[in-house]
Amino acid sequence: MYVFGIAILLGLGVMCVARWVERPLQQLRDLVPLSLYPVVEVALGIALAWAVNFDLWALWGVAMRADWVAVTLTGVALGGIAQFFTAVLAMFSGLGRKLNDEAETIERPKLERVA
Repeated sequence: MYVFGIAILLGLGVMCVARWVERPLQQLRDLVPLSLYPVVEVALGIALAWAVNFDLWALWGVAMRADWVAVTLTGVALGGIAQFFTAVLAMFSGLGRKLNDEAETIERPKLERVA
């Protein structure tokens, strides 16, 4: 259970660092139409897993062929946890805007430009 808690907290940390790193990358959005945010989260998750040598699978007793595969897959899992937290945060942010009736204010200029 402690291993799961550590993975959740590391995923939350990856999400926070990815949000911080994503700010300068927003300028590239004009050049790259896709969002780089999931790629940044997974890359940071892999880097963090390698930095702390965190092998989630060995701690859970799951055998892997090679240690590097286990650490890399742990990093991918941390990136996935970070993406989950990003989606939950976006949901609560949207819900807060809806309850405060800010969604209509934000979306009105976009609707007028389309029409």
